Amino acid sequence: MVKKKTKTTRRKSGLVAKKLPPINKAAAKRICDFFPAVLRHSKGAIAGEPFELLPWQRTVLSELFGRLNPDGTRTRRVGYIEVPKKNGKSTLLAGIGIYLLAADGEPGSNVFSCGADRNQASLIYDEARAMVSASPMLRSNLEVIDSRKTIYYKKTNSYYRVLSADAFRAEGLAAGLCA
Repeated sequence: MVKKKTKTTRRKSGLVAKKLPPINKAAAKRICDFFPAVLRHSKGAIAGEPFELLPWQRTVLSELFGRLNPDGTRTRRVGYIEVPKKNGKSTLLAGIGIYLLAADGEPGSNVFSCGADRNQASLIYDEARAMVSASPMLRSNLEVIDSRKTIYYKKTNSYYRVLSADAFRAEGLAAGLCA
């Protein structure tokens, strides 16, 4: 008797791994195209240039945004990125935050840059703010409120905020991204 392969596999640890659906090329292309079309680098020799994704960044975005359930929702709810310093993690996360804020199509989206204290939490927000300032399309659609470290998208009532561990009143938040 030949056993049929199942959709799950049991690992030595006892955890069950589900077989992932293939990457939806249209969904992956949508976010990967957003970066060079809308976002601009804000620092160094390439300041003002379109945000061309590195191969590893394209892979991460395709995995996070391209794998969809049959109902069209994303299979990935959590992502973990670990690469050495100065490889574009903060810049990529700022871009993902802006995408979720303004281009993902979710009304009332809440995006947060998180950290142990307000200064650390501000690192990715500062990059996102600089990207908004560098892009004419974003600058005309998003409102930057630096005094509250907030970027607001009026059309969908969505916002990008800084959230630190020292903020004791952070209960009840429904985050679309917490970077």
